[in-house]
Amino acid sequence: MTRRVLLVGGDSGAVTVCRDVFRGFQRDYQVETADYCDDALTLLMRRSFDVVLVLSLRAPWRKFPGFAGNVESGILFLKEMHALHSHVPAIVVSASIDLRAKEAAFANGAFAFIEKPMHIEELDRLVALALTADRQGPPGE
Repeated sequence: MTRRVLLVGGDSGAVTVCRDVFRGFQRDYQVETADYCDDALTLLMRRSFDVVLVLSLRAPWRKFPGFAGNVESGILFLKEMHALHSHVPAIVVSASIDLRAKEAAFANGAFAFIEKPMHIEELDRLVALALTADRQGPPGE
């Protein structure tokens, strides 16, 4: 069964790496990308996805250009995404190791948080877990 994955934000290098990583996994994934948080929300309203990867908590918005470079940008995306599709797991991949940012991500619906540089095996494990888990909370709860 093909699983639909949405990659949100991040620089083009991170998006390319993640897309290539998903192609290399032993599972069947269809990957779509959105550079901006608002574009990702539009895709989520139009199509169904099995998992979302937020590649940066600083992902930009078209309608809120002042959010660029601000961790609140990714947190707002998670909040809006969770309001639309609380059943779709979101995995955050971020260079931010700020405990408050992690707590805010989980409080706004993140399933898991991976620090950059990410390890491919960890990403594979968490995506597989997210696809099979009951959406009661993040792993380990």
